[in-house]
Amino acid sequence: MSKTKATKLNEYLESCWHKPFKFGEFDCCLFVADWIRAYHGFDPAPERGAYTTFKQGLNIIKSGFKHTFETRLNVAPIAIDYAARGDVALCEYDGELVGGIVGLGCVYCVSDEGVTTLPLDALRYVYPLELIHE
Repeated sequence: MSKTKATKLNEYLESCWHKPFKFGEFDCCLFVADWIRAYHGFDPAPERGAYTTFKQGLNIIKSGFKHTFETRLNVAPIAIDYAARGDVALCEYDGELVGGIVGLGCVYCVSDEGVTTLPLDALRYVYPLELIHE
């Protein structure tokens, strides 16, 4: 029997709870990329491990988070009101965009302390998980 999206998301989040933040290994972009890899089986972040600082990471996404997400995931954003559990998101935190995963009443993100949550009103762009493809 195939696992549901909710079950896969719960398993993925459980696997992340104790991971420490580290650029190039477990940061906001790779948190999202790993979820896509767990769900779809392909990796939208081929440069994982190729950077170790924030500045090096920014050099990879010179065109900006939104453009990078849309070209890597091959999907356009949908209206925030249609966000569903498991969808990929860009959220605003301290004036910056960060990658996240839509949960129930929250958005899961990665901070310096590891996995954390933001309120849904932090959502700026939402990408439907089912439409993401290579």
